[in-house]
Amino acid sequence: MRRPGVVVALLAACASAPGVVRAQDGHVALADSLVGRGDSVGALRALDAALKENGKNAELWHTRGVIAWKMSGAEKRTGFMKRQANDSLLQLADSSLRLATHFDATRPGYMIDLGRFYLTSNSALTRGHATGLFEKALKLARKSGDSLNISRAADEVGMTWWRRYEDRADRTIYSVIIQNVKDRTFTHDPRSIAYFVDNQTIRAADQEWSGQYEYINAWEYFSEAHTADPSNTRALKHASMALVDRQRWAELQHVARVRLTENTHDAWAWGAYGLAAHRLEDEHEATMAFDSALKYLPAVDRQRYDRLTRIVTPKDSALHGRLPEAEQGMNEKMYWLMADPLWATPDNEHRNEFLARVMYAELRFSVEEFDIHGVDTERGEVYVRYGPPPAIISFPPDPERHGEHRIQVLWWYSVDEAFLFRQLPTYGVATLDPDDARELRHLRDTVPVVWGLAGHPEGTDSIAVQLVHFRATHDSSDVFVAAELPIEDLIRGVDLARGSIDIEFETYSWRAQPLFHSQQTEIIDFQHHEPREIRAWRTRMRPGAFLYRVEALQPDAGRGARAASRIELKEERGFGLSDLLVAEAVAPKPNTGGERWSDFLITPNLSVVKRGQPFALLWETYALTPEGGNDRYRVDVTVRRLKGSGAGTIAAKIIGGVRPAVGLSKTGDEGVTLSFPREVPQRDAVLDYISVDVGPAPVGYYTVVVAVTDLITNQSVSQESVIKIVE
Repeated sequence: MRRPGVVVALLAACASAPGVVRAQDGHVALADSLVGRGDSVGALRALDAALKENGKNAELWHTRGVIAWKMSGAEKRTGFMKRQANDSLLQLADSSLRLATHFDATRPGYMIDLGRFYLTSNSALTRGHATGLFEKALKLARKSGDSLNISRAADEVGMTWWRRYEDRADRTIYSVIIQNVKDRTFTHDPRSIAYFVDNQTIRAADQEWSGQYEYINAWEYFSEAHTADPSNTRALKHASMALVDRQRWAELQHVARVRLTENTHDAWAWGAYGLAAHRLEDEHEATMAFDSALKYLPAVDRQRYDRLTRIVTPKDSALHGRLPEAEQGMNEKMYWLMADPLWATPDNEHRNEFLARVMYAELRFSVEEFDIHGVDTERGEVYVRYGPPPAIISFPPDPERHGEHRIQVLWWYSVDEAFLFRQLPTYGVATLDPDDARELRHLRDTVPVVWGLAGHPEGTDSIAVQLVHFRATHDSSDVFVAAELPIEDLIRGVDLARGSIDIEFETYSWRAQPLFHSQQTEIIDFQHHEPREIRAWRTRMRPGAFLYRVEALQPDAGRGARAASRIELKEERGFGLSDLLVAEAVAPKPNTGGERWSDFLITPNLSVVKRGQPFALLWETYALTPEGGNDRYRVDVTVRRLKGSGAGTIAAKIIGGVRPAVGLSKTGDEGVTLSFPREVPQRDAVLDYISVDVGPAPVGYYTVVVAVTDLITNQSVSQESVIKIVE
């Protein structure tokens, strides 16, 4: 039979309310038993037989109505608000629930269930009858002190006021003066919409706003419902919905905290607490709360909300869906690892932002009477992908001039991006305008998610990185990493004489397994510092593809910088060259033979050379063919100006390094090549380094190519790097 589990749950909920306490005669017990075994049709037949004996038993009628209601699929919709239900069962539910209230008009629970059933209708007239039933039920429950039904009825009355509020919210002067909402000219002029860019702050301010009267009434009923029965999840969610709409984050956190003192396993209280903590910029509390919410949610809800496909492209979503379940989990772990804006902080702010958006969308856009999850709606998708819009403008229905019976709500993100939703009055349901639905489909492919909140500056700066690898053993490589930290940007606005900078370098496998981690804290004199400072690391890694991150965090300002990319190391054998290391200077360490790159002190410059100053090159050549115990080869060093980097003569001279090269010089218009022979004792790896002076070469970009020719085999290999000459 259809959805027996849901029917059982509803019957149990009804039985728990004092207003609908059962005598539990044999007929009702039999019906419950049949429903529990999945035989809802058998339960209806048993109730029909019982009603032939006692046609005025309100409890039998009510039970019959509830079972028929849930079997009918009254909440289900296909397309836009088209009902997909069994009409015969709908009629059976309607008549049975109404007869229950007729034969016993003292039980508020019967009226609440009839009102909720009416709300599943597509008819505004039928839905309108629900309000009176809820109000009457609330009056009866208050009179009898029935706290459970006070909570249920007050919550439903609150939702009646909330739907009215939704229809009046976000009205502005533009709601009146704009004649054609599809003419977006006014949204493209920053001056005309500047007042509303700070709309989120305006909505949270303590001043009058459109729909204020309806909002306050809804909030008072939600508060009464939650106070009467703190375990009423619907009441908690609706109270939270009202608080998030007005950005009342501190109050939301308080409501959630109070609930959690009563039940530490309440998933929705944890979710609300996490949302509030994240918006209040307490990331540690938000992480803890969201982890708890996901832990205590039913598995089906956990999978619904924490779904990576909500924020990736449709193509990536399809690829992800084809992966084995274990690989999907690994893929998600890797995504969030790379999405984390700063590994230097203990929390993943972007994952918290994702879960905060999901929680907001589910609270704010859900419509229970139609079994609509807010996060699955078009409003939910836009919100989860692109965050809260800086401005929302609502346009009332205009059936006379434009034949539009729906409210039109514009979400403004920027002069280039806005979304128009068409909202059905009193129903709480909204869909994208067809043109904007097409735009969303396009954006999914090009910009699947935006993490920064619109109107808020991005708090993470970028770091320039140089990465060079050398062969180590046959199954590993040495990696040199240099990073330029934007110290001045990190400490900007910090009113301290001295402070710390946390610096980290980490590498991970593609299965999100940590491989290397270096962390240090440096004390910086904020009054006397270089605007940009370079730090370097050395590590050994096996062949494969890896992820790395370099980060710097100034904890007092909460300002960070990062660089992230991949390292791909191949298992290399035979004749070849290392990467070309460009530096400000290189010199052998004292008491070493200077035979390998690791024997050198390196002053990095990230391939940026000041005009008129020399730069150093270092590289290793592998597996040369020896003759007579020696390796013999020729080195060609070419410096060539890249197209578009100005004009002028290039005069290059080798002023330091290996002896055969020192003193070589050459002049050319677009580029020069300096060549020198080398003969050294045979080794698996031969190191060379030189210092090159290009004089007053024009500012711009240049390629530096080092080619090595084995004079025994005439084989050649080369590597190149790009340098930037600056003033």
